[in-house]
Amino acid sequence: MHSVFALLKSTAAFLGLDQTRCVACFAPYSPAADISFQAMYEDKLPSPDETQPVSSTPGKIPSQSACSELSSFHFRWNKPPQLCPDCLQKLAPRTKGYCPICGKLYAVESGAPSRCSDCLLSPPPWTHLSFYGAYEGTLRELLLQYKFHGRLDTGLTLARLLAASYSVSQTPPVAVVPVPLHSTRLLERGHNQSLLPAKLLASKINAELAPSILRRTRKTPPQAMLQKKERQKNISGAFTALLPDHLKGQHLLLVDDIATTGATLGQAAKTLLKAGAGSLEVALLARTPEPEDTPPAP
Repeated sequence: MHSVFALLKSTAAFLGLDQTRCVACFAPYSPAADISFQAMYEDKLPSPDETQPVSSTPGKIPSQSACSELSSFHFRWNKPPQLCPDCLQKLAPRTKGYCPICGKLYAVESGAPSRCSDCLLSPPPWTHLSFYGAYEGTLRELLLQYKFHGRLDTGLTLARLLAASYSVSQTPPVAVVPVPLHSTRLLERGHNQSLLPAKLLASKINAELAPSILRRTRKTPPQAMLQKKERQKNISGAFTALLPDHLKGQHLLLVDDIATTGATLGQAAKTLLKAGAGSLEVALLARTPEPEDTPPAP
């Protein structure tokens, strides 16, 4: 048996498979270069020791199974993403030129985040929205690999990027809720792409991970196949929610992978609020640029 493992090890070394490779370009790179990951966020990231526990009730302690899962090595939010320096640079977060309420991307990226005219007139059912970057280029390619081709290594890297860039607001979320898939689509895909980033965000802020309080009870055609006006009708009534007493009236964090029109997020948020949530905020891996993007309202 030892000789078999030795042969596999030598074969992997000969083929270069024992090297650390970037999940985006597959080029080998030195893990020492991962220090650039911390440098991207060093001005706003708390250390794990500085992160204060968030609990819905005084003295409430997460279950042993939840602590075990969230503290495991693979789900450490602050472990560097598996990206070479070049790809890491390409995946720098979007920090300017967007609406902080709906995430709408403005054509000019240099302006400070400011509310768009739509959110001034009719704000969505959440307090604010955080996202990592625009759904284009390398970020789009990695998301497609993760979502439709089972690249969980890519998903873990994207989840770490989102967790690293996320900042807790004045009202810290008590629980993190991933947007669910219908059971049929979950069986087809094999994983819920929103769950992994939700796990790492819950780990970072020491909040409860609550994937079961929101359910998708009606199977709908994929939103990406529909026009903007059709998406709201398509997703209407697709969710149900049941909140435990300790989460009623509390501030929750709703997590999804991508948002375009916000129809899915809107329905999910309204369902949680109707079930008793006090308020919500949203976190996304990516926000889709809209053709009609315009500068913010004066």
